[in-house]
Amino acid sequence: MSLTLYRVSAFPKGNTGGNEAGVVLDTQGITETQMLKIAKRVNYSETAFVLPSEVADYKLRYFSPTVEVPLCGHATIATFNLMRNLDMLTKKHYTIETQEGILDVYIFDDHVTLQMKKPKYLDTIKKTEVASQLGIDEAIILDLPVQVVSTGIKEIFMGIKNLNALQNIQVNTEKITKLAKQYGAVGIYMFTFETLENSSAHGRNFIPLVGIEEESATGTASGALACYLNKYHDATQSHYVFEQGYTLYKPSKITVELKMQDEAITAVYVGGTMRLIDKIVGFMPDV
Repeated sequence: MSLTLYRVSAFPKGNTGGNEAGVVLDTQGITETQMLKIAKRVNYSETAFVLPSEVADYKLRYFSPTVEVPLCGHATIATFNLMRNLDMLTKKHYTIETQEGILDVYIFDDHVTLQMKKPKYLDTIKKTEVASQLGIDEAIILDLPVQVVSTGIKEIFMGIKNLNALQNIQVNTEKITKLAKQYGAVGIYMFTFETLENSSAHGRNFIPLVGIEEESATGTASGALACYLNKYHDATQSHYVFEQGYTLYKPSKITVELKMQDEAITAVYVGGTMRLIDKIVGFMPDV
């Protein structure tokens, strides 16, 4: 069995950076074991597989090099930007079946948006506990709640006072894994309002529970971060631009739009572009 593998990058800043993803469109006859083997060989944070669905326009499955994950924002954005560029799409709105439910994707000429689930605000964590467990100075943590928030994937969100402090945080995968498991999250997203570009926040995302020490652009986390900031920082703001990946030398730009009604968030849209890295014809999943 051979297939065509696309290697793409979602949420790039211009023609550089972004978060790489594998995309497989011709999935007829492919097995779950082969999907995992492909994801391991591609060795990006996620590879997306487009399958037929009985309940939506398409079904998407996502695999990291080690496990299947229920949803991946950047791989979804990459997939539908790619399909549009290949003239495979004829509509402006599609539904996708994922392990997190049926979600909506909207197609534009130069970008794609993914509708996330409405936010869930879950456990709050004492700053002293986070600082102690992660071995960081509590004084650099912003005076905002440290909280688990989800628009599809649970993550811990924590504000840092300045960009220098955020960039110099030393990652300890074992400690982050322990903290994340304790609160049922995949990892921790740290952000600061001090930015390099004209952005709403600068972020770093550590998600070792899905095999990623640090990710350069995270759609699901960006959606949740926008909801968190709307709740705790500025309830009037509904448009966000987040920068991520700079410490990895992969600058990324993610946009989020919140739909509001009576001060409540009714919809979350994560958007971005894509750049093609290469196309591998005759890729062998069993090699």
